[in-house]
Amino acid sequence: MGNKYLGIDCGSVSVKLAIVNEKDKVINSIYLRNQGLIETIQKGLEHVVCEGIKGVGVTGSGRNFAGLLVGADLIKTEILAHTIGTLKYYPNVRTIFDIGGEDSKLMVLNNGILEDFRMNMICSAGTGSSLEAIATRMGIKIEDVGDLALQSYNKIDFPTKCGVFMQSTVVSKLNSGQNKSDILMGVCRGLVNNYLTMAKGIDLKPPFIYQGATAKNKAIVKAFEEQLDYEVIVPDYCDVMGAIGIALMIKNARIKQTRFKGFNLINHDFETKIRNCEDCENNCELNEIYQDSKLIGTLGSRCGKYNNHSSV
Repeated sequence: MGNKYLGIDCGSVSVKLAIVNEKDKVINSIYLRNQGLIETIQKGLEHVVCEGIKGVGVTGSGRNFAGLLVGADLIKTEILAHTIGTLKYYPNVRTIFDIGGEDSKLMVLNNGILEDFRMNMICSAGTGSSLEAIATRMGIKIEDVGDLALQSYNKIDFPTKCGVFMQSTVVSKLNSGQNKSDILMGVCRGLVNNYLTMAKGIDLKPPFIYQGATAKNKAIVKAFEEQLDYEVIVPDYCDVMGAIGIALMIKNARIKQTRFKGFNLINHDFETKIRNCEDCENNCELNEIYQDSKLIGTLGSRCGKYNNHSSV
């Protein structure tokens, strides 16, 4: 069967899993909406179950919590995971765009080395959640936004610095009888405009690689190409690139013995409890994670006294 390596990317909106083999080939992957990390990870593991897992890596905003659940051997930031994943398929990449559900990332490389990165974690105007909220307001499935937006013939300008203002402008345009395709294409352009404000002071150079689930939206890709006046490449595995990257990282780590708990997490009961630590003036809010009523770890301790403490 051969050795295999599992990567899990836990974001705010989605959870991605990918398995690679010794030849760096992706043999299975899945993209799931995050409906609660415990339930979503359990569902994902059921989908990609296989034999021969020799290491597990976890990334994303929920990486520490997920690492305790699955028994991760490696926990790294999504910046590194996305960079490693992209370099595997595009070793000459200079700029990586990643628009997530609630945050966005920009990575700049030179000769395969990460030179700079930026993250937008404040305003939703440059993220997928803003576009999805607008699509819902218009009664359109998020999956249909790209094709519908590409039918636009009239250019509409939108405010790009605030997601709330952008949504209120959409309502105004709808009430004035504007075509939905024109509105959606204007929103996609506004989203890209907001995203590219992160690049202030950076000389963006091709090849440009755009990944994340929003990269499947061809209208956003078009908006990027309009702004950059250059081709933007969307990888085949654009929506799970972070999971692939962390899987490759754990493969290259060559650990001797994995801590992975197995694919049968669905057979275990997990719960979390919140308590306030009164050991010092920090008064940290601690998140205790239990598996089958046994404490497996604690997160949230600023001094690190309880973090990742495990009893099983």
